[in-house]
Amino acid sequence: MSAVLDGPAAKETERLGGLGVGREEDLTPTHHLLSLVRRFWRGPEQDERWERPSLLAFLAGTAVLFLWGLDANGWANPYYSAAAQAGSQDWTAFFFGSFEWGNLITVDKTPLSIWVMSLSVRLFGLSSWSILVPQALMGVTTSYLVYKIIRRGFGPRTALFGAAVYATTPVVVLMSRFNNPEPLMGLLTVACVLLTLKAMESGRLKNFALAGVLLGLAFMAKQVQALLVVPALGAAVLAFSHGQFSRRLIQLIIAAGTLIATSLAWLVTVDLIPASQRPYIGGSATNSAIELTMDYNGLARFVEIPMNAEGGRASDGQNDAIPYAGGLPRLFNANFAQEIVWLLFVAMVCAFAIAVLFHSLDLASEQRAVAAVSVLWFGSVLSVLCFMGTMIHTYYTYSLAAPLALVVAVGLSCLWQLRHRGAMRVFGATLLVASAYMVLRIMEYSDEWPFWARVSVVFTGAAGAALWLVPALSVKMPRVTSVVLLISLLSAPTAANLFTIGTARTGTNPMSGPVGNDPHSLSRLMVALREGEIPWARQTALGAPPSATVTELLRTGTSNQDWAAATYSAQNAALYQLDSGRAIIPLGGWLGSDPAPTLEQFKALVSERRIGYFIRQQDLLDRGGLSLHTVAISDWVDQHFVKQVIDGVTLYDLRE
Repeated sequence: MSAVLDGPAAKETERLGGLGVGREEDLTPTHHLLSLVRRFWRGPEQDERWERPSLLAFLAGTAVLFLWGLDANGWANPYYSAAAQAGSQDWTAFFFGSFEWGNLITVDKTPLSIWVMSLSVRLFGLSSWSILVPQALMGVTTSYLVYKIIRRGFGPRTALFGAAVYATTPVVVLMSRFNNPEPLMGLLTVACVLLTLKAMESGRLKNFALAGVLLGLAFMAKQVQALLVVPALGAAVLAFSHGQFSRRLIQLIIAAGTLIATSLAWLVTVDLIPASQRPYIGGSATNSAIELTMDYNGLARFVEIPMNAEGGRASDGQNDAIPYAGGLPRLFNANFAQEIVWLLFVAMVCAFAIAVLFHSLDLASEQRAVAAVSVLWFGSVLSVLCFMGTMIHTYYTYSLAAPLALVVAVGLSCLWQLRHRGAMRVFGATLLVASAYMVLRIMEYSDEWPFWARVSVVFTGAAGAALWLVPALSVKMPRVTSVVLLISLLSAPTAANLFTIGTARTGTNPMSGPVGNDPHSLSRLMVALREGEIPWARQTALGAPPSATVTELLRTGTSNQDWAAATYSAQNAALYQLDSGRAIIPLGGWLGSDPAPTLEQFKALVSERRIGYFIRQQDLLDRGGLSLHTVAISDWVDQHFVKQVIDGVTLYDLRE
């Protein structure tokens, strides 16, 4: 697509914007300010005039898409919002990523993304905006970095196209408006890729070291998921980096060293602190941050976990995991397709084409490095998503969005270079028709798509294929083709994003786009949970809306206690904590299945009058899957304290 996406750079013909002065030091302060504004708007003089204004307009549009009506998502995932609230209240809670500022238990992730939100809450107060705006800004910045990666070798048109592919990918829009760790992980990973490409050109060891630090921080955001780019970067450095092979090995060793050091720093520090002097590490079986990383957030994500008769995980009763269906068809089913599949087929074909035609494309050194990283990164993430185990969420496809955008932009650009061959014109046109067909198949998963949307997909797909087939007859033809291709490829995912921003997305498994028509689809299940069906599952995934009466009781009646109450699951505790502004103990952590606190610890806290109330969730007790300690605590409280029912909520006053 180089002829369509990238033309010759226009030459600058004016100096200092017509200010009529010869030297910058002679400018008045006003003229100096105007000169700076003009430079910012114009960009480097070697760039085409339209490039910087177009980039700024694109980033502004992306910001609007990510920020529009953001507060409709409320606390998004209350579990992480509660941890951000705790970190804003107490620096110990901040460091460990504690769920509550009494520091009894942490969330089940490393805390880097919690740190960002906590700092925002400290600065701007607790609100949906202070928690979610940082995520949106990360999404915008990542879109810019995708542009910068492609711009290094393939020019501004291809770069803008690739950035637009990334920014309009539904799972990217979803996560950029949510408070999961994905936006920070994505930002740091893409920044690592960009810096590595720069380091490969210069050979500077400090850049390789910094790239390792960035990826180590990405690991601190989402752990193993951030490391999926390592095979691509390692292979690219060995094949294309500056210097002899021995020098490239040194570059890799330095990058790996800083990556390992950054990744392990927090984990080792936490595990070296005596357990009695820190919170319990949520999600771990042995109160270990390293064990959490290796097991729950590591190997457990790659195995098939047995399901019980009711469809939940036999180990803990959770039912938010999707039944195992390994292989490529997984990503094309009704649960995953709306997140990432819109251009997945195009990306797969582009990746194959780049690999096959790599040596015949006459790519410059910068282009070869970008192309190689794109294809290898895309293949690594795609393989993992297809074959990882049952503990997978649909939003894990976020990891595929950046390499997909790179592969689509680079691949179509390379195919366009070969468009002078009739066979390649037919191949490209067929690819566009196939893309339109895939979009129509995705739309079949929901009844909310209007008929005219399907018609427009057929029309734009046919128009794009026709223009790809027709040789350029004039200077304007490539520009027209570029616009039509952009519309044909991106209009459908952009329309899906309108569904996303038009409806509140909350809970543990947010999904983009319209609600599916399959009664067994995950999107239909989430709707059922929001409407109050399957109470135990609602409390696990979303949290039950807290009683206003009980919330006020916790806010005003427990000023002498460290914790206003204790309850389960963590989502229930999170909503009470966020609404009351008082610390709440999530018994057993995320699912109530962690051995923290123990019955003996709980008894000691009650005897010291440090806990105000116990809120009993009978639905979760009946469901099972809670730890033996959590069940024992419930039984002990029921036997020794008086049960009250206030506004439909069963609670016990532990201060009596």
